[in-house]
Amino acid sequence: MKIFISHSSKNQNYGNLLVGLLRGLGVKENEIIFTSNVAYGIPVAQNIFNWLKSQIEEKPFVIYLLSKEYYESVACLNEMGAAWIVENEHAAIFIPNFDLSSKEFQNGALDPREIGFKINDEDRVLSFIQMLSKNFDITSSAVLISQNVKKFIKELEQISPDKIITAKPIIPQKKVEVATTNPSMLSTERTEKANSKDSGDLYSKFLKTIRNRKVKEDELLLLHYIIETGRANLMMGWQADKEISKIIEWEKIHDIKNVLSQNYESVIQRFELRGFTIVSALTSSNRPKEVKLNQDISTEILDLPSDVIEIINKVVEKNYFQYHDDPEINDNWD
Repeated sequence: MKIFISHSSKNQNYGNLLVGLLRGLGVKENEIIFTSNVAYGIPVAQNIFNWLKSQIEEKPFVIYLLSKEYYESVACLNEMGAAWIVENEHAAIFIPNFDLSSKEFQNGALDPREIGFKINDEDRVLSFIQMLSKNFDITSSAVLISQNVKKFIKELEQISPDKIITAKPIIPQKKVEVATTNPSMLSTERTEKANSKDSGDLYSKFLKTIRNRKVKEDELLLLHYIIETGRANLMMGWQADKEISKIIEWEKIHDIKNVLSQNYESVIQRFELRGFTIVSALTSSNRPKEVKLNQDISTEILDLPSDVIEIINKVVEKNYFQYHDDPEINDNWD
């Protein structure tokens, strides 16, 4: 049996800590499926959706890492529905600020009357570990278990609520911090924070290009694809068809017009010319086969300024309709 952590990529910080706890307790690497970490994710050259389907059909123990972001993700809800139909053993774990009274949770596939627990509830985490020990080789050392759980809870405390990326309708939005000082100072503090992030030359150019509407719809959809799927590396050259196949599946799952899949190679070329990407892998003949966002951009991609997020949202909303084989492509999106 394996442990499948069904989660939103926007909550991967919580998922990574959960994986660390499981590994520290003795769960083996090949017994964990966590797609936000390449070490526990989808094998190279595998179709993401077919692979996940096959894993769910093998009846893993499913951990639903539930959050507002989870219920906003079509991919997550598809995972939940597939696992629910197969009747996998499961546990519901809630991130600290998840509203258990939300209509999404109360009306979802999971029975809200089933016992779940907040991820930072130390006593419930200990009970959860005891439950897992029935199917997995968990250490029997009470001291080691206690040490790992206390370390886990302490690390959770370091994740502040504003690190949870929310979405409208799919693209992440920043969560406003609660003022702990004079409320009149909050707007100024946010402005200073945004200005400090804009200070890097390439990142500033990246934001300015979007704000001045110098990018096309397909380029913004690629950013959305990167954010939503957590793709660190994008295939190009002779491998471009593989990436396009992934994008087509993603477009179908999310009911997004196939603007990006039809223009993928052109978008990659434009990103390269703008200096937004760098080569991350070469073929044996030293030709580029993979690219990734420049580090100045990638470190901020999940924490973009609200005005930039709104611009991306506008394009997503325009293309977030029923999937068509030959959509009319319109680059005039002002």
